[in-house]
Amino acid sequence: MRRELERRLRRLELASSGPAKIEIWVTQGDGTLRGPNGEHLAEEAFLRLHPPGSSGVIIITPADAEL
Repeated sequence: MRRELERRLRRLELASSGPAKIEIWVTQGDGTLRGPNGEHLAEEAFLRLHPPGSSGVIIITPADAEL
């Protein structure tokens, strides 16, 4: 888990070094994600908007958010 968090933080650093906007989404444990502006999307809807590998999108767990 620590390695995964480090990988995510590196992606965040890279994303924040440029002019691009980043979004941090938090998994809710019930198949949904909560967005930076309070959006609440099912995982399928989220993946349609942000396919895997999309730049500027970070997904964390509630436990990660507490670190």
